[in-house]
Amino acid sequence: MAFKHGKDTKVFVNNTDFSTYFNSVDSTQTADVAESTTFGNGAKTFISGNSDGTMTVTGFFDATADGTLQPLLGGADMIISVGIDGLDATDSCIFGQGNINNYGVSSPVGDIVATSLDIQADSGIYTGKVLENNTVTTTTTGTARDNAVSTANGGAGLLIVSAKSGTSPTLDAKIQHSADNTTYADLVTFTQATTTTSEVKLVDEGTTVNRYLKAVLTVGGTSPSFTAIIGFGRNN
Repeated sequence: MAFKHGKDTKVFVNNTDFSTYFNSVDSTQTADVAESTTFGNGAKTFISGNSDGTMTVTGFFDATADGTLQPLLGGADMIISVGIDGLDATDSCIFGQGNINNYGVSSPVGDIVATSLDIQADSGIYTGKVLENNTVTTTTTGTARDNAVSTANGGAGLLIVSAKSGTSPTLDAKIQHSADNTTYADLVTFTQATTTTSEVKLVDEGTTVNRYLKAVLTVGGTSPSFTAIIGFGRNN
């Protein structure tokens, strides 16, 4: 049994690392159930419905961070990515896209001014693995990550580009999958990145995700450099 200490947690909002502003993250995944009990049943029966997810992030108020986070309230979908043990390759990650539905600031007379975010996921929260976390300057194929078995219900890919440089740089990132670690096919193709960005790309439910996954990062431009995190979460 290997327990994890919370001190190593990383929190990204969109493409920015906000870990130094927060000190607590709560992630909740739920699923609706509908009663299907009929006459003659001695006990209630149920069938599963839609899944859902929320996140609550709390920490300390900072004017610079507030200037980025507070305007997200009531705005378009934002992306939140959490690594309980960091967001390095092979680390577990929790991520999703959603809306901030509550933004709070608390200013006690005898303590530090605190802030909190409540996030309602749009299309669910995903638990998966970081495939790669690298700074790339040339086209790179990542290491194959073995899930031991394939899964049959889709999932979601995560891309965070936190830094870029160069003249007219481009990054075409994708995730490939394979049943045998020999023959690979594209599973997720992200939107081409030309600057810092983030994206969650869904893979339809019912889609087979093969046992092995790897990231492929194709780089273009003059003296290009991109710092990118790529992850994938399976619907099991």
